[in-house]
Amino acid sequence: MTMHIEHEEAMREAYTELDRLKDMVFRPEATEADIHRLYTDGAAIDQGWHYGPHSEHWNFLKEAHARWASEPEVMRRALTDSYQSGGLDSVARRSVIQAGLLSGAHPCRPAIERERER
Repeated sequence: MTMHIEHEEAMREAYTELDRLKDMVFRPEATEADIHRLYTDGAAIDQGWHYGPHSEHWNFLKEAHARWASEPEVMRRALTDSYQSGGLDSVARRSVIQAGLLSGAHPCRPAIERERER
């Protein structure tokens, strides 16, 4: 399924917000009420995309983020290989890059901007 750029941008913004909410849960000053609100807000974002028309893109982004956290070297190689082999479409490649940025495992901001121009 194709994804229009405005939907992709919305997905990336939503996923970045979800990641931010998850990080805020672990702040020392977070109260029980804060934690409950953060989880509730995060669940609403996740469910909206998980059950929406672009769920396959959302789930790919979530999986890529989890893989960057657990296997950063594998993801670095996969990203490099995708440029050589063309194994990922542009939306998936940008998802891998975004996931790497959010996980802190891949400092590749210029690459995501260059990819957008292709």
